[in-house]
Amino acid sequence: MNGKLRLYRAFAKHRAAGYAGNVRRRRTMKEKKQLGAGLMLAAAFTVLYFGELPLLRFQSGVSPVLAGLVKKENKEAVEEEILPVQYANAPGMYLTVRRAEGIIPEYVPPKEEVEPVSVSVKEILEERFGVLEDVAFSSFLANYYIEDSSTKAAEELFRPEVLADYDLTVEKKDEPQILIFHTHGSEGYADSREGVTEDTVIGAGNLLEKELREVYGYNVIHETSVFDRKADGTDDRNNAYNNALPVITEILERYPSIEVVIDLHRDSGDARTSVINGVKTAKVMLFNGLCRTKDGPITYYSNPNLQGNLAFSLHLQVTGNELYPGLMHRIYLKSYRYNMHLKEKYILVELGTHKNTVAEAKAAMKPLAETIATVLSGNHT
Repeated sequence: MNGKLRLYRAFAKHRAAGYAGNVRRRRTMKEKKQLGAGLMLAAAFTVLYFGELPLLRFQSGVSPVLAGLVKKENKEAVEEEILPVQYANAPGMYLTVRRAEGIIPEYVPPKEEVEPVSVSVKEILEERFGVLEDVAFSSFLANYYIEDSSTKAAEELFRPEVLADYDLTVEKKDEPQILIFHTHGSEGYADSREGVTEDTVIGAGNLLEKELREVYGYNVIHETSVFDRKADGTDDRNNAYNNALPVITEILERYPSIEVVIDLHRDSGDARTSVINGVKTAKVMLFNGLCRTKDGPITYYSNPNLQGNLAFSLHLQVTGNELYPGLMHRIYLKSYRYNMHLKEKYILVELGTHKNTVAEAKAAMKPLAETIATVLSGNHT
């Protein structure tokens, strides 16, 4: 009996020793994991606060647009040069949108001003359709427009004889005349480099500004704030138009001499290209919001400049394809307003798609600038 008891106690002692060893091993492993996690946190802290984050590195010579989208709870704390933009879905919370350019530069005379050629939009339409008063609505719409399923074009808005007779002349002066901006300033292309602003629609806007100012003599403001990014860096496309509206309104109030507003975007879908002067070029698609669904007008939106918007896009469409056949995609019609009520000569431009390249998009800026200048010169009727 005593022998069995001694054997049992020896076995129990052996099991206890084994359990203690397992506990020690588990404790050691846990301590190693905790130590590793601590070291990783320490390293991350060091890189974040004492080093340089990879996402903040830019190529030399590239000036990133620092939009400074920072949340602010106190509207009064916003500095004078920063415009407060209220979140559409969070009253009381604000984004502060700082202009990347700071003070808007003074007018710079063109290096060598070019006189645009003469293009008669009315004569081109009459050559295609005959007497404009007799043109079938469906035929006119099919030639120049794409109708989104969310809306339905009203015949009274698309009378070619009325649209063709619009005078869209803009006299050149030392005061600001054209505003270029980007509701979706973060949009890039198939080969855009991450973090490089010049590879986005803002980079294309820089070229358009330069052409209109240096070649055609217009005083141009290029607003480079990014309206489609939240303070944490994530996309905020749904609120971008709400975010942009007070900023663009403030600029137009400050400079009432501005007559033309260009909202430069990039579309999605298959790449749209044409060959212009031997160069592969992204197609330009103009866009109009009709303030109406397929069931009729949207009662809570109004656009007193809608007819002017439609005339401006049609003149650009016809002129662009006359100067550079294949440059212009058909005008896209959709239901909402897209801030186009702010000016009569307001265009929303879709410059290629996300599958076009940066080079293709930028190649379109010279022909687009000539198209715009031709329409604004008065040599189009």
